[in-house]
Amino acid sequence: MRLEKSYRYHMSECTWRQPVGKEIYRKGTLSVYEVDGKDHKIYCQNLCLLAKLFLDHKTLYFDVEPFLFYILCEVDKQGAHIVGYFSKKTTGKKGQKQ
Repeated sequence: MRLEKSYRYHMSECTWRQPVGKEIYRKGTLSVYEVDGKDHKIYCQNLCLLAKLFLDHKTLYFDVEPFLFYILCEVDKQGAHIVGYFSKKTTGKKGQKQ
């Protein structure tokens, strides 16, 4: 019961309903967001730590700055729900992929 109370409190206080970054694609209820690890370091680190719960061999979670993250979400009236993501290393200049 305590966890449900904490969850309800968080939902009433938290205003985030979609990933940080910019939406680069939408079709129907699916959206893809691009998030720069340099601009949103903590968010990307947390995303990697979440993935590590499911992938034992996942090692990237501190050095996220040279990566762009692409987050696939399913969108409904409550917001965007993360379905999956992948990351791609950049060359250092913003927006250039390696």
